[in-house]
Formats: sequence, structure tokens, C-alpha cells
Amino acid sequence: MKNSGWTLKTGGVPPATRTSGPETGWACTCPLYICFLAVFMVFFMGCNSGMPSHPEVRAEGEEVRIPVKEVDDGRVHFFTFRGGRKQVNFFIRMDGTGRLHAHFDACYTCYKYRKGYRTEGTEIVCNECGEKFRLAEEVWHDVGGCVPVDLPHTTGNGMIIIKVKDLERGEKLF
Repeated sequence: MKNSGWTLKTGGVPPATRTSGPETGWACTCPLYICFLAVFMVFFMGCNSGMPSHPEVRAEGEEVRIPVKEVDDGRVHFFTFRGGRKQVNFFIRMDGTGRLHAHFDACYTCYKYRKGYRTEGTEIVCNECGEKFRLAEEVWHDVGGCVPVDLPHTTGNGMIIIKVKDLERGEKLF
């Protein structure tokens, strides 16, 4: 019978029956495993890193309360709520008539990119597609699928009141 050379390399034990040592491939796959783990941690565990973070608000019981006097200056005010499973970003703006509006910091088209919106002068701009909306307008109409998603809220006793369940329903956008 012809010797194929494996007896000299593996000490007389066929390679298929060996369970340890450098010839089993573990020494070769260990660095690959470590690299895979590092990539997994960066991309999947840190997936919220591309999503903006804003001043955090906390629930009081089943509601988040924000004083009107903190957001009625005509500017856009961004907030982050950490409730259920995910961070939920939203903003409050005042339109040209003085009425306050609350919106998730996402739209149904671009939410998957987790970039949200930014303000530029008198407009709010999608950080993904660049669609712009005038802050003074009472209602924003859907333009090509990109429009900030409305966040149900009420106003009373000098507070903007947002129900936790409404914020948690928006988790799918983040």
C-alpha cells in the first residue's frame, strides 16, 4: 500500500480522526472567528450609532410631559425617549399660526436609514433624501413618500402630553 504522507504529518493518525492540534483547522479559524465577532459587534450591536441622540425625556406614569414654554419659541426641538426596546426620537415644532405639532424623527420611506431630520433656517430637511418642509406650514403633505410621521399628542395645563404607548408604537421606525 502506498503511503500518501499523512502518517508523517499527523503522527500516524489519519487527519479525519484527529480532534485537536493545528491540523484540525482551529488555529486557522480562530482569527477568522475573532474578526467575524468584531464585525458583528460593530454593525449589529452598534446599529443605533448612525441614529441621532437628543435630550432625553422620561415618562411620568404612562405619559411624557414637556412644558410648552420650553418649545414655543418657533424653533424645532428634538427629543429622545428610551422606553420599550428601542430609542425613539421625535421633535416638536411650532407652525406659522403658533400651533405646536409633534412628529417622529422619521418617515415611512427613509426610516430604515436611521438618519432623521435636521433644521436649515426655516425648513426641516430629511438627512437621507434631502426633502424639505417649511416649518411655518400647518400640515406637511406627503412628497414622494418622505414626510415626518405625526406623533399623537395633547396640550393642557401648560404641557405637551405624549402617551408612552404612542411612542412605543413608533419603535418600528427606529
